[in-house]
Amino acid sequence: MGVLGLGRMGQVHCQLISDCPGLELVAGSSGSAELRRSAADSFAVRTYDSHEELLRDPQIGWIVIATTTNRHREWALKAIRAGKNLVIEKPIALTFGEAEEIIDAAERNDVRVTVYNSRRWDADFQFVRKTLAGESLGEVYRIESRYTDFDPGWGAWGAQGESNPWRLKKAYGGGILSDWGPHLFDQILLLVDSPFRSVHGRLYSKVWSEEVEDHFWSELLFDNGISVLVEASNNHRIPQPRWCIVGSEGTLTVQGGSPSAWNPALIRRSSEGGIEETRHELAHVELSTGYYRDLVKALQAGSPLPVQPLQVLRVMKIIEAVRESSAACSSVSISLA
Repeated sequence: MGVLGLGRMGQVHCQLISDCPGLELVAGSSGSAELRRSAADSFAVRTYDSHEELLRDPQIGWIVIATTTNRHREWALKAIRAGKNLVIEKPIALTFGEAEEIIDAAERNDVRVTVYNSRRWDADFQFVRKTLAGESLGEVYRIESRYTDFDPGWGAWGAQGESNPWRLKKAYGGGILSDWGPHLFDQILLLVDSPFRSVHGRLYSKVWSEEVEDHFWSELLFDNGISVLVEASNNHRIPQPRWCIVGSEGTLTVQGGSPSAWNPALIRRSSEGGIEETRHELAHVELSTGYYRDLVKALQAGSPLPVQPLQVLRVMKIIEAVRESSAACSSVSISLA
């Protein structure tokens, strides 16, 4: 594997790949001499000062695209033309149309493309998914999924830090909807097995940037009657619960705030003696290794990749619908076929 873009998230991918049995990290590329030295020293790989050179490396079968979002489409299409399989950082691209273009090009060129929706492997989500697969909550009809925090370092989480806080800039594909929406909507579509009906959403730019949103909320309605709130904000001085799920026989909550604080989970159920409460400790490791572990399993077994292109397109369609709804101040009906 090779990593195209050795910024902060690119270095994370280098570490995860290096630690994963079955994968071999052989090269990375960056225009920054400092980042190339860091990757070479930390991971003992060869480095290139241009992404084109990385794409010409005959030893590499898979490329991880870890540039800023605005350049995902450009480098994905070039990598596909070079015959490389792809892992693309989320979101796959700036728009649904760009996402379709990437996936269609991969199909035409007989290469595989998947997206790093790594929070499927988070301990809180795994616990929620397991609980909903059982019957302890009864008939679940309301799901609330939130990432709410107040982190001064959010916009500067990148290789250039405060000198270029790209998550606060529209030109780079910044904003909290692009940052957290792909994870949160991906999780919901795995939890709710029902056709999608409509979305109503709102975007706010209140604290960190006037160019992009630092807070969004959305209400999703499904044909089976389940309603879902998905919200992300870096403006919450007092965080809201990460999860609140209401069923006919019980309620589940998970503590919110920064990802390292997503613990514990509480379930309260009615019983003959009153209220029964159980507490579950969620051992949480930020940036789980589960994605690459399951990618290896899929490749070795010849089975579908852990994050499928159709799933990615469904998420991108919801993200665009949230933007459309916010601009129109009305609900938007969409099909996720």
